[in-house]
Amino acid sequence: MTSGTTGAGGFGTTPEEMARAGARVVGTDEQVRAELGALRSRLTPLAGAWRGEAATTFESLMARWDADARALSAALRGIGEAITGSGRTYRQAEEDQSASLSAIRAALG
Repeated sequence: MTSGTTGAGGFGTTPEEMARAGARVVGTDEQVRAELGALRSRLTPLAGAWRGEAATTFESLMARWDADARALSAALRGIGEAITGSGRTYRQAEEDQSASLSAIRAALG
């Protein structure tokens, strides 16, 4: 099995590197969610300071904040999972290629 080989585009990787990269992206999502949650907890008390149309606007903005935070989290998780999945696919392709070459070698004697 080859690892870290350079493809036609000049990039190389290993399944292990891809797993680490996927985990880092998921970890980044967790950090971002924690930071956004902390910031939101500081903003929530401000809701009582607004009245009338300003209160409605504040509530609308907070709802958008929540929706955008969920979308960002979903995107980061999706990217992390895609990278990790690509690493598994990469590993499987390497194993399949190695098995094919072994079969050819055995057939040739």
